[in-house]
Amino acid sequence: GSICDFSSSSTLATCAGTEQKMDSNVFAPSVKGMFILDEDGKRIFAQYWTGECKITGTVKAQKEFEKRASKKTVSMANMADADAISFEGYVLVFKRLGDNTTLYVLGDPDENELMLVTVLTAMEESVSSLLRGSLDANSLLRGLAHVCLCADEIVMDGLVMETDWMLIAGRASMAQSIKEIPIHDQTLQQFADIAKTKLANVFR
Repeated sequence: GSICDFSSSSTLATCAGTEQKMDSNVFAPSVKGMFILDEDGKRIFAQYWTGECKITGTVKAQKEFEKRASKKTVSMANMADADAISFEGYVLVFKRLGDNTTLYVLGDPDENELMLVTVLTAMEESVSSLLRGSLDANSLLRGLAHVCLCADEIVMDGLVMETDWMLIAGRASMAQSIKEIPIHDQTLQQFADIAKTKLANVFR
């Protein structure tokens, strides 16, 4: 499974194996990690899907890696275009989101950079849509639930599942809405949906 670690979490991350091939003939693009940092290199959001345990052994190891990534890219990131570098045995694509935030996507050294940029763009645009264009640190911290849900829609167990930002934003928004409905209200909603479907079938 994936690891979603919010900036305030003290829970240790665990390693999950990532299958890169869906079958023997089809290669599935994969992502090792995705994280958003503030201007000081501090974590706002991070999620990893790598089985090697080089990065995902502990939250401390993750944050140290992220600090090094921030230091390496601080003078390179801009809001106009995504950039890519080779970093500590990985391909790292990144783009500045707001005045004080940068989004990173991490891939294997032989992963297609254009695919990683596509993932980055999908994440940026879906989150921007849900947060109404506010991608500064404070807005992202307030909207962490949406950020995490978007990441889950884009990548599952390290495999790239969806890159259409409109679909991603729609599913993430729906998932968040369901979580906010109390259990008994969810049950009533299910009954209402079933009744509506049956009535529709009667009057066809």
